[in-house]
Parts: sequence; structure tokens; C-alpha cells
Amino acid sequence: MPSPWKKAPISSGRPTAAGKGSGSILRWLLLGFLVLSVAGPFVMHHKSLLAENDHLINEAPRVVATTPATRTLGQSSSLSQTNPPERIRIPEAPILTEPPVAAAAVVSTEPPQTLTQNNSADNKDSEDSDSDDNDEDEGKKKDADDGEATEQRDAANDSEDSDSDDKDADEEQTVQQNNGDKEGEDSDEGGKNDADEKDGESKDDESGDKDEEDSNPTDGDEGSDALIASSKPGAVWQNDQYDMVHIIYSRFMQHQPNLVKLGLARLELFKTFCFPSISQQTNQQFLWIIRTDPELHPTLKDGLIDAVQGMPNVAVIGSNEVKKGSVDRGWRNGNATGDITEGSLFYGSMDLIQSYHEAVDQRTLLETNLDADDGLGLTFVERAQNLTFARFQELAASKQTNTNRAFDRKDAWINLCVGRHLEWQFYAPWDKTTTKGSLHVGSTHICVTPGLSWATQPDAHARFIKQHHLVKKHTPACDDPQQKKAPFMGCWVEIPVPGDDVMAIRARTPTSTGMNRVVMSESDWKPEEEAMDRESWPLLEPSFAIPQTLVESSHKYLSDHLQELVEENLKGQCTKDHSCSEGIKKKLKALFFQGGKWQNKHDLVHVVHTFHPFSALAVSKYFSFESMESQTTYEFLWIIYVEDASSNFVYRNQMTKRPEKSGLDILVVQADGPVSPTVDFRSPEAMSIFSNDTLIYGEMSLLESFHQAAQTRTVLETTLGANEAVSKTFMADLQNETVTRLQNNADNEKSWYYHCSPEYYEWRAFNPANLEEESETGFWNLATPPENEKCVERPGTTRIAGPQATLPSTYDVLSLEPCSLDEERTGCVVDAGKQDGARAIVPGLVKDENPLKLSPGDLSNLVSNQKDIRAEVTEAFNVYMDKPRVRAIREKLKKHETDTIPEPLESIRNLESSNAPAPRSDLSVTTALDTWQNNNDVVHILYSRFMQHQPDLLELGKARLELFKTFCLPTISHQTNQQFLWIIRTDPELHPVLRDGLLESVQGIENIVVVGSNEVRKGSVDNGFRNKKAIADITPESIFYGNRDLVLSFQEATVGRIVLETNLDADDGLGLTFMETTQSMAKTAFEKIPSKNGWFNLCVGRHLEWQYFAPWDKHTDRGSFELGSTHICVTPGLSWATQPNAVPGFTVQHHMIKQNTPSCKKSNKPFLGCWIEIPGPRPQDPMAIRARTPTSTGMNGVKTSHEGDWGPKAKALDDETWPLLEPDLAIPEALVKSSHKYLKDHLNLLVAENLKGQCTKDHSCSEGIKKKLKSLFFDKGSWINKHDLVHVLHMEVPEKLNLSKLFVGWEPVETQTVYEFLWILYVSPNIDQDSRNALMKKLKRSPLNVVAMEPNQAPTTTFRDAETLSGLSTKKLLFGDMALVQSFHEASQNRTLLETSLRANEAITKTFVGEIQNRTFDQLDQFGSSDWYYHCVSEYLEWRGPTPQAVEPAHGFVSIAKRPSEHCTHRPGTTVIMMPDAKIPDGWKKEDSKPCDKTESRNGCYTQSGERNGARALLPGIVDVAIGYEGQGAELEQLKQDQPNLREDLHENFAIERFHLRQMVKTLNGDN
Repeated sequence: MPSPWKKAPISSGRPTAAGKGSGSILRWLLLGFLVLSVAGPFVMHHKSLLAENDHLINEAPRVVATTPATRTLGQSSSLSQTNPPERIRIPEAPILTEPPVAAAAVVSTEPPQTLTQNNSADNKDSEDSDSDDNDEDEGKKKDADDGEATEQRDAANDSEDSDSDDKDADEEQTVQQNNGDKEGEDSDEGGKNDADEKDGESKDDESGDKDEEDSNPTDGDEGSDALIASSKPGAVWQNDQYDMVHIIYSRFMQHQPNLVKLGLARLELFKTFCFPSISQQTNQQFLWIIRTDPELHPTLKDGLIDAVQGMPNVAVIGSNEVKKGSVDRGWRNGNATGDITEGSLFYGSMDLIQSYHEAVDQRTLLETNLDADDGLGLTFVERAQNLTFARFQELAASKQTNTNRAFDRKDAWINLCVGRHLEWQFYAPWDKTTTKGSLHVGSTHICVTPGLSWATQPDAHARFIKQHHLVKKHTPACDDPQQKKAPFMGCWVEIPVPGDDVMAIRARTPTSTGMNRVVMSESDWKPEEEAMDRESWPLLEPSFAIPQTLVESSHKYLSDHLQELVEENLKGQCTKDHSCSEGIKKKLKALFFQGGKWQNKHDLVHVVHTFHPFSALAVSKYFSFESMESQTTYEFLWIIYVEDASSNFVYRNQMTKRPEKSGLDILVVQADGPVSPTVDFRSPEAMSIFSNDTLIYGEMSLLESFHQAAQTRTVLETTLGANEAVSKTFMADLQNETVTRLQNNADNEKSWYYHCSPEYYEWRAFNPANLEEESETGFWNLATPPENEKCVERPGTTRIAGPQATLPSTYDVLSLEPCSLDEERTGCVVDAGKQDGARAIVPGLVKDENPLKLSPGDLSNLVSNQKDIRAEVTEAFNVYMDKPRVRAIREKLKKHETDTIPEPLESIRNLESSNAPAPRSDLSVTTALDTWQNNNDVVHILYSRFMQHQPDLLELGKARLELFKTFCLPTISHQTNQQFLWIIRTDPELHPVLRDGLLESVQGIENIVVVGSNEVRKGSVDNGFRNKKAIADITPESIFYGNRDLVLSFQEATVGRIVLETNLDADDGLGLTFMETTQSMAKTAFEKIPSKNGWFNLCVGRHLEWQYFAPWDKHTDRGSFELGSTHICVTPGLSWATQPNAVPGFTVQHHMIKQNTPSCKKSNKPFLGCWIEIPGPRPQDPMAIRARTPTSTGMNGVKTSHEGDWGPKAKALDDETWPLLEPDLAIPEALVKSSHKYLKDHLNLLVAENLKGQCTKDHSCSEGIKKKLKSLFFDKGSWINKHDLVHVLHMEVPEKLNLSKLFVGWEPVETQTVYEFLWILYVSPNIDQDSRNALMKKLKRSPLNVVAMEPNQAPTTTFRDAETLSGLSTKKLLFGDMALVQSFHEASQNRTLLETSLRANEAITKTFVGEIQNRTFDQLDQFGSSDWYYHCVSEYLEWRGPTPQAVEPAHGFVSIAKRPSEHCTHRPGTTVIMMPDAKIPDGWKKEDSKPCDKTESRNGCYTQSGERNGARALLPGIVDVAIGYEGQGAELEQLKQDQPNLREDLHENFAIERFHLRQMVKTLNGDN
């Protein structure tokens, strides 16, 4: 497309700015007068943006694209200018922002000497690209039958088209933005208020609601539709309106310089979508930097430069570096222009670049990403700059000048995200003959790449989320009233658009590297999508300056060159910064491989024969299917022969489902056994087994096409076992080799011979017998076939017959001899000379006739080489055997071997007593499944959640896991109907102990999937499981256990069927007939609704509640049972049933269902929005059980003591209930007693962690709940101590301490195993406000007896002295109650007193308080009533931020403190212990104390614990010792090796997480 700077503007049919200019100015003068009269000094002078002719571009420097060597830095010449476009649409109401009036910066006019050269050899990869993807693993770790899953993972690649917008999986690089606990709803994990369950859709309008008299600028008006003239670019940086620096980054063909055909197609898209929308921006005051490969092909280089010719504010750079605003301070970094030199500048002005880089100092910086095939709305730059200015102006001080405001602070940073945008697709599913493609509205639940912007002020320490698809997930919305951070410090805001306009456009075409969301020709579509397409085309020209004719031209270009550009796109896969995935390659190959009939570029016919018995299901998808679908050519026919599958639904379904997803030409035919290796595919005999009756999958016409082509052509017939694989290039190499041989000798047309491999790889599902330790990934070896194994018996053996060859009617394949080099190849065997095959040796499928017979030394070498062999096989064959796959294979093999389903309860837990319980003998059982099937034709999903958002609360998690294994798992694994899918979601970062325990407990259950996800899914919102989003978080990466194919099969089955969705908390259970009963009820109810639009709730009626306490037995070892209330729909078993055409309006809150929804029995519209109760098998049988224990988040209905009213009926009910447990719920009483004992033994720890887990996301946050939990073991508010001691912990908080980032002192105190002490904080009056606010927030949520004082100085007398109490007056109290202090003070007068000193940068172990109180109590009889002494730690840990050389700095450095000169009493946690009558002499100093002598009384001496009970963070300004570690030599080397163990010590014993250490390092480095 010619440059718009050289031609007349495109007419949009709208009025011009000039035509409205004078009226607009008058109108705005009047408006300005009115606003000034109201707002006074808070409104600044508004410079009209609508002045006539302001859009005309004056002279600007011309930069000629010449050979770089001919130019000198700083040289420029004039550039002839023409007018930019006259008609540009933006909101009618001008933006009310009052920018500073022409406060243009003074930029040096002296030519710069040079721009910094980047001599680094390793260019920085894109932060969202394959550096996140781990090329070696991520491209392989997938199920090839799930192309969609592959694309979602590969979307993490930020390739040039950045096709990662729809990835919702939790990444490992998630950055935690807010260290404070978020406040959630007051509810249980499983029973939280369902109003929380929104799936995080982005706000429609992020502009915010502002009062009319607010002096802050608005972010634009959505209802406007007027015109504005362009702000012009200059020869150097300038920004007349906002005084900011704006950079736009684009990339073109980086690392792909010689893919000319692909490059020309991308250049076409650049000129159609990208360039017009940028060159005609209403505000041109920005710098556009386009980076391309330094070695870009001359054709592409010239085309790109010609496209941008004449645009003065663009620079084309020959560089493969990736620059963005999300890392390394973006454009502010001195190295941001390190790759821009005279030699790398293909086009542009060095003066302009230099001026933009210099101007960024002390100014707001806005950086925007734009892929080279995408475009932005014509008002994007104006709106983005205006929005940035408006947001940052909220920081303005009240004082102002006549021209602009003075900002109080300069450290703000925010993301700007595009909202409503279009996607242009090459295909239009509703019109296969389209000449223009189709337009779709893009998703806004993430920040898409076009227009993604990073705004920072000069002093900002920005911590942007690097992955764009995670920005909205892990960053608060700036206008969210719930977010606790300032609305300009690390939040995101959406750029507003007027009405139904759009702010970006994306090209989704076969030129895409990632191929994510690229619509294919056969894609499904809905009528509303076609309607949206029609409505969108008129927006192109006025919104983007893109005429439809230009789009049609690009579409024609892609159509004419489709196969060529797709082939080059395939070549470009796996280049640096680009995707590397077999799934993407399959999608690309499907574009130019038109299956359905024979075709072959070599004029050959290639057929692959595979016999697939039922026993091969366990391995075939990982071997034969993976390798065949990864072939570099698809020009062959694959015939799969299967056993009689008429009575085996699973077998038949798998053998049709997999081919349906494949891009290959596949036929599946029923046969008695493998095809005879001697039958020629050309012969009629080969066709005899094919008929419409025997053909399970495929078309007879496809077979006929290949058979007919074979009559006059060379035929290749490859035999491949279902458990075998061939290399990815096998088909292409074999076809190339064959055609070359035919061309070299015409006589070869009569020849026929076999082609086979001399060696192949073997994989064993189970280790060889002579290898003791079982490998979790199986065992690989390179097979050396025995002498009696013929070549033709190996994987991938192929018979090649020339077009004139005549094969004998019968012959013995195994008797064929090797081919002679000088004779015609007739009935012989050729050795391929390379390892092209692999075979899985699995019991029940292949007899291991060649077991490994190796010496111990050779076997040891083979074991050590397993990793290398796995990598070789993965790379060559695309066969990847990881732990989950191998585990699944082994389970299926065991099941097939025994022909029974493993007893699920056997894996619950090995109890010393009691065998696994059995369900009631009168209940029949429908077995589990590995793909969807249901006798009631119902799709049934069961949802559970476990420890979401609480991954590291280990003690609480162990207790909940105990309840899961006792109450939840047995009742589900023993359901009489197993035709359902159980999805358990847990935190992606779940503690390994909890994760392993959870996975071990569900081992062997086939219809369960454990997913690492914090999403909440239920049937009450968003159309439930029918919605594709329902499984968007279930990806190959997020699955901890289970089969994603099973999940996909269940969702596919929802089409046209009843869907039943059930909720179950992980500590509750269901009656054993629940699944069968509810499915039958749904089926029966919906039979009455032929229109298939029914929907209703199913609620549990009679159910049990198990309480930890028993009011009638304070010494109970099993708890007690109550009947639960039925006046509401309780959460266990709450179900949502819908028909395919239903438009449900379920009540979201479960406790409001019966109040807001009629009973189905009474409703005049039965089963159209009603509720019905689920009956038990017998009236007395419960249909659910709930565990009411101190592990509960919401503590609703949980008894907190043995106290309480109860009557004989309650006790009788309890007695009657216990016998029902095992027959109705498969729960033996012994299991309940075991759980009760566990809770009792760990009560304090788990309650403490439950307190800590309050207010985390999706969990309750209520003082009432906290009080209830604390009352279980601790009466707060007055002195109490089981040892009759008084313990006070003193902590000084100095002024230089950043409490908001410090975790050393606080976390260990709050996680003490004993809370019976008083914690007094002495806060410096000079502490900064942020630290004060952080302190108050922590104190309000603390479960401890804590007070905070602001004394003139910390007390120098003991706590029991009257002088101490008088010094702690209420006037000095910052937090807490003086009555609490008084209570402890009074108790100390006649009791043993412990006073522990701890600085805010010091820590004590979690058991410190409990241990020292126990030790003191045990030794009381050894002391006199006036004894007193110090107790201190013998050694302690030191942590420092600076690390010695060669130590990874992220977590700092931990060492064992060795300070010989340090007095014992100066160490962390020193405690003075005073008997009831003891007094410390006046003027006594701790340093005067000496070690205690056992023979003398203790008066001022000290003892040492002999344990490492303390830790100290060496923080600048807080400690008076050297910060750096001074050790050297062997000592230092040993410490380096011990760092993981020492950090684990801090984590395990002091509750100081590794994340906390990282945060402190960042704080010390000033990276907040």
C-alpha cells in the first residue's frame, strides 16, 4: 500500500474537522468558562484540539533509506510533506483532560556522538516467547490427539503474531503483586457465597465514574463521535499536549530472514492492517520502532522500507532483540537503544531516536506493543496518552501553576489494555467461497497484545506481569473498589472506546506462527457470528483507515500463495522466539493437505497397515498415533484394523474419536486379525474385507481412490503395530528414496522388495526383571534384535512394489534373503541403515521374547543414559513418556491383565485395623469409564475443591486431606453408578506433601481428574459445563492426575444431551446411590419436556453432620452425629440439571434456592426453574454427610466445645446413626475414629493455620469466625497460661524498617504453637506512614494478645515493676487494650515471669514459646523464689541480602552466626526468667551476666538452649555489624552447598517462606 503521507486521504463519508471547527471552539470556550466558574483553581486552561488546519503537517526531516555506510549520525535532510488524512473519527465530546500547555522539553540540538552499542552476544528473548515455553519439553509434553490443548500451551510463545491471548493456565512465572492477604467472602471453601464465582471477565468500561466537579480529567466519553485533527510529529521529540514520551514496538520476520514467501504474505498484512492504522493516527507524537532480522532478504527489506517511506516518526532496525516496556525499565534503560546503531538503522532518523531517549528523563513514559499484522484504532495514541495523563494526574498536589500541576510523586506505573477489538480471519465458515474473510469480536478477558501498553513515571519501580494473558489475572483493575493498592501503582485499565467502536484489529491467518484462534474452513459457527461479521465491515475504514478493497486484495494474495506460505511457516517453526509444537504443525499441514482422496507429489501410493487390538489402547495414542500425526508428509493412507467392537463401547468409541481429530487420511475397519503381509494392496483380495458394514470410520470413496491410483503406480505398504512408532521423517524419507531409485533405473518398475530397519528402540512399561528400582517413566533401550528375528518383523517394515511388479500369490515373508547390490530387487530385503522404529514392550500385547540380558556394568550404563535416550526418541519420533502417561498406562495394563477394576478404597489409606468397607450388598455397581458413556444418556459432572488459594497451609491441609480420605473419597469411589466425571481443583502451587497425598489417595480411580487451578466452576453460572470455559483451565500442564481425553469426551457429549452438575466439598460425602438416583430423576423429569428447555435444581434432603465434639461425652474418641437442616439446599450434593435448549436462571446462592425458587411439586411449570429433593433408598438413609470440624473456613454450624444443650433425642439419634455409616456411605467407624484422633493431636496447629488462612481469596474474612477458631484453644483478652506462668514478648520496631516488606520477625511469632503470651511492640514515633499502615493491618488480623505502643523509649525496667506499667499509658497506645496489659501485669506479681526480647528483624522458631514455657515449668522446683536468669540460644541463623560471589542472589544468603565476641544475651530471643519474688538490681546490665553454675543459685547468670532457635536478618541501618559475609575457603564453599537446606530450615522451623526472602531482597535493592 502506498504511504498515506504521499496521497490524498481516504474518504470516510463523515464531516471533516474543518467543517465543525469554529462551532466546536465556541462551544468549548463556553464550557470552559462554566467549568472554571465552578471548579476554580482545579481546572486548567484547555487548549482546543479542534483548531482548523491544525492537522496539516509542516516540514519534517526526510530520511532516505540508503546504505547505512553512507550516513553519519545526526545528518538529516528535508522531507517533502503532504497532508495526513483529513477525516479521523474520535469521540464528539473532547477529552476533558487539561494537559500542560506546550511545555515542550528542551532537547539538545547538538548531534549525539553515538548510541550505546550492545556488544552482548546473547540477545534477550521475548519474555512471553519460547523462553517461557522450554522448547525441549513444552513442544513434546502433550497428547497429540488434543490439538487444542497443544495450541493453548504453545500460545505462551510470544511469536511475532503473539497468538497467546486465550491461555488461561497458571504459569510458573506468576508475579505476586500484593503481599497483603486479600479479603474474601465470609464462607466455607466449598460453601462460599456464590456471588464470588465470577470468572474474571474484564470490565466493559474502565474509565471510572467521576463526579462532574472532579478536577481530574476523564478517560474519554463513550458516546462521542466527532473529529479531531492530528497532532503532528516533529524532527525531534515533542509532545504538545501531555509532555510524555510514547514508543510503539513492532517486530517483523525476526530470526526468519530468508522465508521470502512467508515474509511477503506478512508484509501484505502489514501494509493492509498495521501501517494504515498507525500512519493515520490522530496524534502522531510518538516514535514507532520496527525491529526486523539484520539479514532480512533484500526483497522483504526493500518492501518494508518502501511501505513506510515518507513517515517521519518510524525507525526500521536490523535487530533480533525484543524490547518491551514490561522488563528492564523499558525505554528508560540505557541499553534500550543498544541495538540501534548506524549499521543497524535500515530507515529512520538517528536524531529523532536520540531525542526520544534523552527526553524520557523525568517524564512519563508510555510504551505500546503492536504486532506487524495487527492494527490500532485511529484514536488509540490520543486516547492512550490522554488516559495515562488522566490516571497519573490523580497524584497531583492541590497547588498548581497557571500552566500545569506539580506532581507530588513520580513512581506510578500501570498497564493499559485494549478492550473491544476485531479479529480478521482468512476463512469465513459460513462462506467457503469468501473473497474477503470474516470479522469476529475478540475476547477481552485478557489483555491482548495489540495496544498492550506500559505507562511509568520517572521514579517508578515497576513490576509488570510479563505474560500479557496473565495481566488481568494477577493485577488488580485500577477502578476496582475492592483492590487495596493505590489505583496507579501496578494496576490495569482499559482504554475506552465510544459506543460500539473498536480499538484494535488482529489478523488471524495461516501466516501466524502460533496459529492460536485461527479459524479453519470447517470450523463451527453460530448465526450471531455471521451477523457480527456483517456489522463489522463498515467499521474498518472509519476506525482503522482500512478500506475493504485492501482487505480483499490481501485475502486474494493469501489464497493465491496459500500452500507456499504455509510450507514456509512450517519451516519457520522452532526458530528462536517462535513456537515449536507438533500441534501447530498439524494445524498448518491441514491447511494445504486436502484429504479425502489420493494425492502424492511423487506420484506414489503409500498405505500403512496397523492392527489395533483392544489391549493396545493403553499405548497406541502415545506411539503409533503420535508418530504418524507428526510425519512431515501426510500423503499416505492409514488403515487401522480392529477387533469386533460391537459390544465394547469404550474400544469402538476410542477407535473413532481419535481419527476424527486427526488430519490424516484414516480408515478404521473391523477384521478378524492383522492383514496378511503377502496380500498386494492392488489386488481385489485386499479390498474384500471392506464394506459399509465393516467400515467403522472413514469413507469407502477414499479407499477406492487409493486403490485405483495403485493400479498404475509404485505402491509402498508399511506395516506398523499399534504399539510401534516410526520417526517423524519416515514417510517422507522413504518416498523420496523410492522415487530417486525409480528415476535412476527404469528396470526398478518391475522390482518388489522389503525395506526395514536394522535396529529400533524398545520401551518397557515395567522395568526389566534384573533392575531392582522401578522407573517412573518406564525403561528405554536400543534393541539389538536376536538372530532369529527377521528384518521384516521390525517396526515400520515396508514392501515397495514398482508399477509393473508381479507379486507371487503366496510366499514366506520370513524366508526372504537380503537384496544384492548388483541384482534386480525381486523378493528380497533392504536394510535401511538407521534406527527408524520404536516399539513398546507391554504385557498382554507383546511377548517379551528378547529380555535384556546385560552385565551389571552395561545395565548401569543404560540406566544412566535413560534421560538421553528419552530425549532422542522424543525428538525423532515425538514419543514422550512422562510420569502421568506411564502411570496411566500401567493402570490400564493392570486392569486389562486382571479384567477387573481395582478396588478404589484400597488406595485410600492403609489402616492398621479394618478392611476396606463394602457398599450395601443390595446395591448393584455400574463400573467406571475412560471415555464418556452413560446408560441414562446423561452427562454428569461432580465438582470438588481442595486447598485453593491456601497452598502452603500444611497442617490445615493435612487435616483436610484426612477428612477427604475419610468422608469424601469412599462415598464417591463406591457409588453404585460410576458413569460420571469427578473434577477436583486444587491450588497450582499446592505444597508437595499435600499434592502427593491427594494424588496417592485417588490412585487407580479412572473417572477422576485432579487439576491445578484456582478457578471455581459450578452449574449455576455461565451455562455450566456446556460452556467451553468450563474446562479452559484443564490443560495438559495443569492436570496433576487423570486423563484430559476423558474431560474432552464429556464436554463433547454435552451436545444434545442432559447435563447434570453436582457440587461436593472435599470434606463431605454422598450416599452410595446418589449418582444413580439423580441421573434417573433428571432423565425421567425431562422426558415430560419435548422442547428440551427444562432446568431445575436437585437438593439433598435427609443428611448427617459429623461434629468433632460430642456434648454428652467430653472424652469422645469419635465425635458425634446430628441431622442436618433441610430448610435450605445444602452444598453437598447440590445439583443443576439442564436440557440442551435450556436458558437457565439458577439462583446462585445455595441458601436462597428454596426461598427464591418454587418446589417442582408445586410449580405450575414443572422442571422449568424449580427445585426437587433427592430421596434416599430408604426413609432412614442419609443422602449426604458433612464434616463440621475446626478445619472449616467458614466455621458455620461447627461446635467449638463439648459444652452446649442437648437432650435424649440427640443422643439417641447419634446412637442410631453410627450403624448406617458403612452400608450407606462406605465409611467404617474405625476410619472416623482415626480422623478424630488426628484432629485432636494437631488441633492447635491446624486451628492456627485456619486462622492464618482467613481472608485469602475465595475464603471467609470475618472477625466472628476468627474468634470462634481462637476460642477452641485460646481465650484472648486477658492473661491465661496452662503452666501458670506470665510470658511477655517485647519487640522494638525501629524507624528505618520497611514493615510492609519485612517477614522475619512477624511470621514466626504468629505461627507459634502456643499463644499464651503477651506481645508488646514498641514502635518508633518516626516510622514512615506506609510501615505504620502495614503494621496496623497486620495487628487487626492477628490472633494474638498483642498491643502496640509508641513510647518515648522502650522500658528499661522489668514488666512486673509499677514503673513499666505507668510508662505504657493509654496516650502511647497505638493498638490494643490497656486492660489486657493490666491483666498480664497483675498476674506477674506473684507468678514466674518470662520476658523475651526480639527485634523486628529477628525470628524465633515456631515452637520457641511452647518449649521455653515447658522447660521453665519443668524446672520450677529447682529454683528459689527469688532466682532469676537469662536463657539464650547457643547459635542462630543469619540472613543477608547481599550474597557472596557465585551464589544465586534471589533469596539472599543464609549462614550460621559465629560471633565469638557477642554476648549470649544479645542473641535473638533472649529471655529473662524471674521467679515470683525475684528483682533485678538497679543499674544491672545484661552484659554482666555469666554462665550459670549448677551448684549455685541463679541470680543474673545465663543458660543456653543448645538448639538453633533464633534467626536474624542483617539489615542496613538496623544492625551494627558488617552486612557482607566474611567467610572464605572451604567454609564458604560448604555454606554455598548448604543454602537449600538452610533456607528449608527457615521455612520449616521459622515459617519464613522462600517468597518472603525474595521480597526482602527486592526491598533491599529498592525494587518495590
